[in-house]
Amino acid sequence: MRKKFCPKCGKEVEELYRNLCKDCFLSKISMIEKIPNRIVVGRCKVCSKIYTRDKEFNSIEGAVGSALSKTLKQKEITDAHYRIENNKIHVTITLEVEALEKQEEKTINLVVKSITCKQCSMKSVGYYQAIIQIRAPEKLLDSIQQEIEKQINSSKSDKLAFISKIQQTKNGFDVYLGSKQIANRIARDLKEKFKANIKISRKLSGTISGKTVSRDTILVSIGE
Repeated sequence: MRKKFCPKCGKEVEELYRNLCKDCFLSKISMIEKIPNRIVVGRCKVCSKIYTRDKEFNSIEGAVGSALSKTLKQKEITDAHYRIENNKIHVTITLEVEALEKQEEKTINLVVKSITCKQCSMKSVGYYQAIIQIRAPEKLLDSIQQEIEKQINSSKSDKLAFISKIQQTKNGFDVYLGSKQIANRIARDLKEKFKANIKISRKLSGTISGKTVSRDTILVSIGE
């Protein structure tokens, strides 16, 4: 068999890869520089949710996975995993090029900042788009409030689905809600479950970016 020599290191080998020996070829192949040196996430000091790049996560692991996903989906990377320990992210990747495998490792700094998320900030200043006025027999009020809270807790996609405040009244209570959409959904649900009568009024509250903004008041009346 004709001898082959690596033009870079001069080593005699049986096979060349793009005119280099295995070691010299693999030394040129790397994905480690594409992995960031640090990942910054925010943890809301009110609700404890995690945020990065305007995305919301329930855990730091989820945020880190999202931040690394684009890099770790490179076609050369056949396997990747990471672990988080003491504000460090230890990443291990396996590359495959020209039927050769190479493993690389990198430690990333994890920075967790204390923030107040937009939702909690709006809630704290009493922001609301709609008021639901519940007027019902006293014996039904607890059940109605539980139903309202159930609807809000199930509306994960609506970032404004929160209660700014609840105000007790003579014949029931008023619920100030961050979202018109969830307010209308709740009203429909109460109409179906409690045979409620619904009346909606709308009041101009100002303009944002040149667009007219209004607030809805939904009166929900439930008889005996």
